[in-house]
Amino acid sequence: MELRFPWQVEENGGVFCVPGLSMSDVPHPSDYERSDADPRLVGAIAAGLAIFLVAVPFLLLAIYPGANRLGRIEAGLPLPPQPRLQVDPKADLDQLRAREDARLSTFGWADRDRQIAHIPIERAMELLSQRGLAGWPSAPPPANPPQR
Repeated sequence: MELRFPWQVEENGGVFCVPGLSMSDVPHPSDYERSDADPRLVGAIAAGLAIFLVAVPFLLLAIYPGANRLGRIEAGLPLPPQPRLQVDPKADLDQLRAREDARLSTFGWADRDRQIAHIPIERAMELLSQRGLAGWPSAPPPANPPQR
């Protein structure tokens, strides 16, 4: 019996399918490849790796005997000054934003002795658009104002 494959290999290395042949027409191997890795070698490598993983921590402790004490926080260290803990960060942030929003949207004194006041942002933008900035060129009026 002549072996026929559903593909052909050309001399230039190209591969193409032969029409009319299916995979069921191709003989299938009934044995396994005998050049597989030796099971004893695979077992020896696995055992060596397991021994290595168990032995390394003990070997490191023998080489660096003080390493297990490094990185620990010593007892009796002075505590940092208050506040040491932010109990509810979301509530703290909400309070800060509320204070900032209240200051940015109300009138009040920034420095009463020098008579410097703060005004709401919207009012400051209105005044700036009406008066302009000193030393800054003003925008020319529109050539054709919109008609209604």
